[in-house]
Amino acid sequence: MASYWNADQAAAFTQFLLGKTQQYGVLFYDAELRITGWNEGAHFITGWTAGEMLGQSTSVLFAPEDRENRLHEHEANMVRVIGISEDERWHMRKDGSRFWSSGVSMALTTKDGQPTVFAKIFRDATHLRARMKYLENVQHEANVQAHEKNVFIGTIAHEMRNPLSPLKTATELLRRQLGNDQRCVHPLKIMDRQIGFLERLIEDLVDLTRVRIGKMSIGYETVVLQDLLFEALHGCDSAAEAKGLAMHHVMPPVPIQVEADPGRLLQVMLNLLNNAIKYTPAGGNIWLTATVDQTHFICYVKDDGQGISPELLPRIFDIFTQANDGHAARGDGLGIGLSVVKEIVSLHQGTVEVRSEGVNRGSEFLVRIPQRRPHGSEPEPLPSPGLRVQ
Repeated sequence: MASYWNADQAAAFTQFLLGKTQQYGVLFYDAELRITGWNEGAHFITGWTAGEMLGQSTSVLFAPEDRENRLHEHEANMVRVIGISEDERWHMRKDGSRFWSSGVSMALTTKDGQPTVFAKIFRDATHLRARMKYLENVQHEANVQAHEKNVFIGTIAHEMRNPLSPLKTATELLRRQLGNDQRCVHPLKIMDRQIGFLERLIEDLVDLTRVRIGKMSIGYETVVLQDLLFEALHGCDSAAEAKGLAMHHVMPPVPIQVEADPGRLLQVMLNLLNNAIKYTPAGGNIWLTATVDQTHFICYVKDDGQGISPELLPRIFDIFTQANDGHAARGDGLGIGLSVVKEIVSLHQGTVEVRSEGVNRGSEFLVRIPQRRPHGSEPEPLPSPGLRVQ
């Protein structure tokens, strides 16, 4: 649609832009880049009066480094060739200070398209530049902190592995020497359980770092879903038994073959089951069920335990969420396991959801993963050098 204005409107706008506003500077210049017009806004922004600027080169406005690169000529050439030039850069004031100029230059032409004069409209956007620079600094600081956090987590995981091997060896030696002593059976079970907890914690820390630096990959194999889920249940038997929890399961009666990373999928189910065990009081119940649809297999881990507060529910898969939410029912631990679950499921191009009606009303986690390896699934790229993850 063509624009329209009458002569009075055009005159009023011209008077406003050239004589009454101080927010926008307007200058005119000729083909030799000599300033031929200068409004009150340009005076207000730069400090130079019209008498001081008429006949001067437009280069006066440009910062010394830009003047050296002849960017004032480049700006005019852009207008000649394209018809308009938009730019943001430092410009100079009369007192030698700088301001961040946001402007546009254009050619005013005759009816046959020949340029008669060039015009530049600009404004002082230093406050926006300062805000942008502040946000850039905040982003840079956040990136540095994220990198330092990844290095810290990777280092802690590595250092925690060192004493774990001697502990396992010592526990095995005690079992061989005192295995027939009934007084040692229960303490040895406790030691095994706690060592297993430390192993899972270390692996979660390592995997979390791998995901963040792009090193974790998925190795697809064809596995029977029920076999893998029963293996996960078996891995949690001792922990559930120690708290007197009842473990229930419902599986499809026919073996279901799926394509997934068996080790990673087992890790997902162990984390969800151990999470349910941790937050279900003694004598409670945990259910593991599974089903399939036309394209995906779905696993449910449900408990009648502490539940999840509405405030925590949207952030339950974020790392360290639990550690930062001391008022929530799930306020203990580092909150690493569920974050790892989300990342592994995402690498399978699946989804994980959580449901809870509130504190002390139990919770349910739902994992949904394609039955077949998605087209285009490739191992994740290796990380950039400088971060050690073992």
